[in-house]
Amino acid sequence: MRGRRTLALVLVLVALCLLSLLIVVYLTQGDGTGATPTPVADVTGVEGTPTPLIVTIAPDQLQLVDVVVSIQTVPRGWQMTEAELAIESRLASEVGTNIITNIEEAIGLYARTDIFQGQTLTRDVLVGDPRIIGQESTGPSSLIPPGFEAMAVPMDRLSSVAYALAPGDSIDIMFSLLFAELDEEFQTLLPNAAAFILVNEEGERTVVVIDPYGRFESLANGDTAHIAPSDSPQPVPVSFIMQNAVVIQVGQWEPPGAPAVPTPTVDPSVVTSTPEGVEATLTPTPRPADVLVIALPPQQLLLLKYALEHNANVDFALRGINDGQLYQVNNVDLNYLRERFNLDIPPDFNYTIISPESSDAEDTVTIGGDADDAETGE
Repeated sequence: MRGRRTLALVLVLVALCLLSLLIVVYLTQGDGTGATPTPVADVTGVEGTPTPLIVTIAPDQLQLVDVVVSIQTVPRGWQMTEAELAIESRLASEVGTNIITNIEEAIGLYARTDIFQGQTLTRDVLVGDPRIIGQESTGPSSLIPPGFEAMAVPMDRLSSVAYALAPGDSIDIMFSLLFAELDEEFQTLLPNAAAFILVNEEGERTVVVIDPYGRFESLANGDTAHIAPSDSPQPVPVSFIMQNAVVIQVGQWEPPGAPAVPTPTVDPSVVTSTPEGVEATLTPTPRPADVLVIALPPQQLLLLKYALEHNANVDFALRGINDGQLYQVNNVDLNYLRERFNLDIPPDFNYTIISPESSDAEDTVTIGGDADDAETGE
């Protein structure tokens, strides 16, 4: 009797194990489609019998993909580097086709708008050409590097490297200023003028003005001579350079508008003459740009303003791509030329060369030499 009960108990345990195995296989295999059924809740039927609610999740919804995110907040116009980027994993169902999934695709691009920390980067928030940012937003301010400010300066064909400058270029600015000597007390250009009051024996006064004043010297015979300059004082030119300015805009900035409709090209062989009563319309040739917007640090920008207001001669030199090096450049003046090229100051001569066009042969007078030589022509 006891053996029959033991056998029955073993059979029940085996049956329970088989039932558990079937349940596991059923839950694992599902309905044969490969989906994983997950019980969510028990719903009581009409008769009070619990009915399991099964939610099917496709395998691709559980797949993770890499996306590129910004690990810090960057302003509009910022050029993205590897330091601002990171990779995070997201569900494939949450990743659209516009999201960047490779860091290499974002490096070197510019932020079209402000990008915040943790933001997932999409292809529409980054642009490859920084000029697009200025055209589509508030203006060319998106091209100004941090710590720089921009101002407009005049330019022409020669100073602008033959109109080769374009937004985004790096340039150097070369100045030439003229220095003139001042009277420290009057703060006026030298030489000064002098007024003398002469009084004769009858007490009459005469004012004599000597301009420029020059100087008085005693001659060998004891007489006094007035030495005055025969020409205006010559200013001293000095040239210097400011490096690594950025071109923001060439010419007058125009807000973005509707795209211009191209004008159809007319075959000259078709048009023979202008009909009577109809005036011929000529398309005006666009004038070259005469203004340039450049960006510099504030201190250098103020120096540029000072130089322009004092009639400095300004020229722009175009730098190569990715050349941000600061070079050691000395200011150039007459002393620099003499020392740099080892120039000898020519001695004073008592003769010169004159061209035949400047003077007739019979009017030519020999300057210097002995008086007897001048009279005899030797």
